[in-house]
Amino acid sequence: MAEDNNESQEQEESTTEEKKRAKIKNYEKLIDRLKQEREEMRDEINRDYREARRYVRSHPEEGVLIGFLGGIALGYVLGKIGRK
Repeated sequence: MAEDNNESQEQEESTTEEKKRAKIKNYEKLIDRLKQEREEMRDEINRDYREARRYVRSHPEEGVLIGFLGGIALGYVLGKIGRK
């Protein structure tokens, strides 16, 4: 009986170790996937930023106008909030 108990205990330990290894492997896969997603997102943001800068440089009047209108709108909203 003691031998059976030891064998079942060893089996439980081995299955627990296997489960831990599987969880670690899944965790590492998830980390790798997140790193890849981060790189892709960084590339996309950089691309969009460069495109926006190119657009503003080629259309400076529109950029100034949008900034001016945005400032007026922001000032109006903050003025309304400040009065309350």
